[in-house]
Amino acid sequence: MRGLGGRVRDALADPLYRSGYALVVNTAGTTVIGVVYWAVAAHLYSQRALGRASALVSALLLVSALAQLNMGNVLPRFLPVAYRRSGRLIGYGYAATSVAAAVAATAFVLVMPLVNAQWRFLGGSAWLAIGFAVATILWGIFALEDAALTGLRHAGVVPVENTIYGVLKLLLLVEVARSLPSTGIFVSWVVPLVVIIPVINALIVRRYLRQGTARVGPGDIGARVRPREVFRFAYVDYIGNLLGQIYTNLLPLLVLSILGAAANGTFYVAWTITMGLVIVATNFATSLLVEGSSAPDKLPELTRGILKRCLVIVTLGALLLFVAARPVLSIYGSKYAAHASSLLGLLALGVLPRSLVVITFSLDRIAGKVGRATLTNVVLTILVLGGSWALLTRIGIEGVALAWCGANFAVAIMRLPTIVGVARRRAAPALPPVYRRSAAASGVWLPPGRVPNAGSAAPSDP
Repeated sequence: MRGLGGRVRDALADPLYRSGYALVVNTAGTTVIGVVYWAVAAHLYSQRALGRASALVSALLLVSALAQLNMGNVLPRFLPVAYRRSGRLIGYGYAATSVAAAVAATAFVLVMPLVNAQWRFLGGSAWLAIGFAVATILWGIFALEDAALTGLRHAGVVPVENTIYGVLKLLLLVEVARSLPSTGIFVSWVVPLVVIIPVINALIVRRYLRQGTARVGPGDIGARVRPREVFRFAYVDYIGNLLGQIYTNLLPLLVLSILGAAANGTFYVAWTITMGLVIVATNFATSLLVEGSSAPDKLPELTRGILKRCLVIVTLGALLLFVAARPVLSIYGSKYAAHASSLLGLLALGVLPRSLVVITFSLDRIAGKVGRATLTNVVLTILVLGGSWALLTRIGIEGVALAWCGANFAVAIMRLPTIVGVARRRAAPALPPVYRRSAAASGVWLPPGRVPNAGSAAPSDP
């Protein structure tokens, strides 16, 4: 036991995987709180109210994701090499996403009630419409805070921040259940953001950015992070990330529009549980992106380590969901256990191939091949949405699970050579700091044989 404990301590202390572990702890904590949250909501609110509220939350996440302009990937990719320009990069990200969120939320509130009758409840309440627009702006900043903390290598704050938010959200859910029986769920999602966001941003600006500036040398001003390079990465990868967010958050809206609010309440519970496990894989992929961007000479080692750790945790979680789907869903109530057990089991099967897919996205971004990640998301979007649309009316909500699982299995098989190729690659000799910074900033992998001599002059342009 002492030997096992020592290995566990050594693994957790490894700086190469520390961000991944912190983000996994964050996912575990938020998932547990999320299960409790929706279980309480299912008991305090009607199934119709829960169905509408879950669709509204999905719309909030979707519109916010569209408005984040891919800054959630830009910050972890470039903050490790931005140095003294980190604060400017974060500030531009907040400003751009806030403007985009205001425009996108206003368009959604005005158009969606006209397109589908199920959304008239949103257009019929001015306060709800305004609250949705404000919530979209706040959620975008809240999401980018996590990306900024991860990129600055302070991912350990993320689970603390999100746990506090989850607890506040749960307490508020219970408090407003009687006074706001139809909108209490949505209100509980938004109000805690007003408390959390200023505190975390003050921590980033006053402590973490200053700490990073104090550690860099006179040449490490972030000159290698060129605006044109960041812009190209952002807009090319944005298309693929946008598609991924669309089909992930559009599925509950699709179920609501075709089968109604009650059916969507059943689907959303199983979908939320599954996405919690998918986020574990996304966390490891984000850790790979941060560390691989900072030290591309260690990418093969990082890929093997991340892949092993990710698959162990995800496999155990998927097996648990598949075997214990009914007991897990019984937490929400007997109706959910009766109608969503097979759905949750099917979704759990798709988590493993999905994990491989999200790891390939990070490898593409490190290599500067963001177009390949975008093409992958194009294929996934067509397969998932097309399959869901075809199967929903024939076999019900299980059709969405079949479409999602089948699409991710097919794409994982196509993208497997990317992972195998990087994992089998020989590690390059350690680079001098100036060359490591050049390679990290430009996204260039320097294989053995192309590493400059230690005594040669630093290249003016990587």
